[in-house]
Amino acid sequence: MKHRQRNSLIFRSVLIVFFIFVTILVFFPLYFVIVTSLKSYAEYIRNPVGIDVTQASLANYAEVLSSTNMLRAFLNSTILTLISVACSVVFSAIGAFAVVVIDYRGSKIFYFLSVMTMFFTGELTYIPLYLAYSYFGLLNSYWVLLIPCFIGFPSLGIMLGCNYLGSTPKEIQEAALVDGAGYWTMFTRIFFPMMRPVIALIAVMSFQSAWSEFFWPMITTLGNPDVQTLPLLILAFNSADSSLFGQYCAGLALMTLPMIVVYIFCSKYFIQGMTAGSVKL
Repeated sequence: MKHRQRNSLIFRSVLIVFFIFVTILVFFPLYFVIVTSLKSYAEYIRNPVGIDVTQASLANYAEVLSSTNMLRAFLNSTILTLISVACSVVFSAIGAFAVVVIDYRGSKIFYFLSVMTMFFTGELTYIPLYLAYSYFGLLNSYWVLLIPCFIGFPSLGIMLGCNYLGSTPKEIQEAALVDGAGYWTMFTRIFFPMMRPVIALIAVMSFQSAWSEFFWPMITTLGNPDVQTLPLLILAFNSADSSLFGQYCAGLALMTLPMIVVYIFCSKYFIQGMTAGSVKL
């Protein structure tokens, strides 16, 4: 008995040490960005990792916030992110409702085809899409960033929505049909409100993806600074001059702040949505 207790204690101790090590690895980049953003370039060279609290300054943040096109880039990212989140939520909810509730002929085929698209990364479509937008003269314009928000296929959102609705009792749909409710009424008044946890999960993931999108705006809008997004503007601090590394980290910290705020307010639904998405359809 003592031998078993000793082994259990050793196992738990090793597990605690392992999780502490993993936590340090995860949070160290965030710590490094925040610490560097509060230091001058000379202080960064002298002490790259540590920080003298008495020398900490918000000068880098002030420089970033007062930089040219900062407000425009922030508005561009905000508008694109909101549109992308709205489209992802609506299309995912409608697609899941059509597959699970309406259950039309071929709905299962649509479901499996939508899931299969998850295995095709965006890099596979960048070249043909770039050529198409170039042919229609849409490069370096807002349209090259807006159109993908509307036509993007939310395969992961549809899968999570289907898994969530698949676990709901069929009696809800039957009772609604008996009361004379049509499919649109059932969707807007019954099933869409029921999907709040998984919708929150889809919204948070879509927000994170759209807010930090970098590669597509970089290859399509470099010729027009007025339509560039926040990640591209922040990258300029890193590529222009090595002495602006503190401002670059300050920009990264500012860009990360909205994602942290969104997660804090949606963490409850985020966890519920993750659990709901694990239910087998």
